[in-house]
Amino acid sequence: MGFSRRQFLMRVGQAGGYSAAFTMMQSLGLMPLAESAAQAPMRSHGKGTKVVILGGGIAGLVSAYELRRLGYEPVLLEARGRVGGRNWTIRNGTEVEFTDGMKQTCAFDAGHYFNAGPARLPSIHKTMLGYCRELKVPLEVEINSSRSALMQSDKLNGGKAVEQRQVVYDSRGHVSELLAKCIDKKGLDAELSEDDRERMLVFLRKYGDLTPDNKFKSTERAGFKVYPGAGDAVGVPRVPFPMHELLDADLWEGMLVEDTVDWQATMFQPVGGMDQIPKAFERSLGPIIRHNADVQDIDQSENGVRIRYKDTKSGKTETVTADYCICAMPLTVLAKTKNNFSPEVKAAIAESKYDAAYKVAWEGPRFWETDYNIYGGLSYLQQTVGIVWYPSWGLFSPRGVVVSGYSIENGTPFGALPNVQAKLDASRQAMELLHPGFGNKLEKPVYMNWGKIPYNLGAWISGFGRGDAADYELLLKPDGRVYFAGDHTSHIVGWQEGAALSAIRAINLIGAKVEKRSSDAA
Repeated sequence: MGFSRRQFLMRVGQAGGYSAAFTMMQSLGLMPLAESAAQAPMRSHGKGTKVVILGGGIAGLVSAYELRRLGYEPVLLEARGRVGGRNWTIRNGTEVEFTDGMKQTCAFDAGHYFNAGPARLPSIHKTMLGYCRELKVPLEVEINSSRSALMQSDKLNGGKAVEQRQVVYDSRGHVSELLAKCIDKKGLDAELSEDDRERMLVFLRKYGDLTPDNKFKSTERAGFKVYPGAGDAVGVPRVPFPMHELLDADLWEGMLVEDTVDWQATMFQPVGGMDQIPKAFERSLGPIIRHNADVQDIDQSENGVRIRYKDTKSGKTETVTADYCICAMPLTVLAKTKNNFSPEVKAAIAESKYDAAYKVAWEGPRFWETDYNIYGGLSYLQQTVGIVWYPSWGLFSPRGVVVSGYSIENGTPFGALPNVQAKLDASRQAMELLHPGFGNKLEKPVYMNWGKIPYNLGAWISGFGRGDAADYELLLKPDGRVYFAGDHTSHIVGWQEGAALSAIRAINLIGAKVEKRSSDAA
């Protein structure tokens, strides 16, 4: 999503040198995090200090929650009638309106839902899990991977979908055999001692399920042509796909994506929808949040900040003054908001680029469970629509909501489709390729394009126009009395964890300023 981990590490290394990159690797879970480097809210007391927060997404909600805990006087302005930002769960009756005027009304059955934005919480995202625990948001396991899910390429198996387990374990077997042959032919003698050679061959026989003479012939890990049963019903393993077919199919991304550190099991989701998290913050914060407050002007001076906003219900213009401001608005929206930021900050904001992520959700009978033994996880295709995401909630119930299509629109074949109907057709066709005869069982579609959602205008940042390292570093610093937060000021782009940590970071910076002013005054 957005920047790759490698790109971020390169960026932070350019901006802050070795120590910054080292700390970044710790925060990504690639190295142990020293206790001293952990970002916890400062314990400085903010009594009497007013902070206005712009944007009620996760960064804004965490900002208000922690500021109140520390004794500040926060006010949170949210342009919509709901909080959560991109954390949005769509249910029966939810209206989805795009900036181009297109409107949809969800007609799912009662109790069914679709997480239009974030839909999973990695176990390594301890900050968000901590808030769920503190705010008493019940969680359940999100099944992010299933070997029973499918893979499809026109260049494999005559275009018929195959179970992921066969692609995974056939590939592993072939690679293990090739490496074993290389060792047998002394091709790795310069790298391996004689003892290591034998130990490596033992490992490869286990890893690839090779025969004693280091051949890959078949493996039960890939599933069965005939499943074993009682009596004399002996299982017959599937015949492996040739390695050249697997190479032609080019399904590696789907095969390996679960190895990404923040996609690894175990993952979680709130019971009843991801929006249970912002709703819990909202209940806690109460009148601190002002809904329907569309920010019109951000004006600051040496003495404080003044925010002018329009109440979208009454049409009245209101003003909030504060000592400091945490701006957690998406940069795409902030670029269209009047402000008196420095020219450099204005340019960085104006030239930022966001991805327009999309999802297409359908309701239907759970044929993926009853006919295909798929309970959660994702299937992958080499098609215009490349992902089908099965629900982890409501298992074994008669009907459910499935996502057939999740990626970005900008610069992709899906985005080039001429209209919404063509996109729905591509989504249905992906399901039909995976589950022949069942594509027509899908109904009540909801199409989400975050690039066309008011007050978002994009899903997550994909780059800065003037150079990633310089502009990113610029937004990490306050512009006068305005501090920036949001996952775009983190190295965990697209995740709620990045937004939460960015808020804590902004609070730390304000706390240091408040402490310094108190010290100077004393």
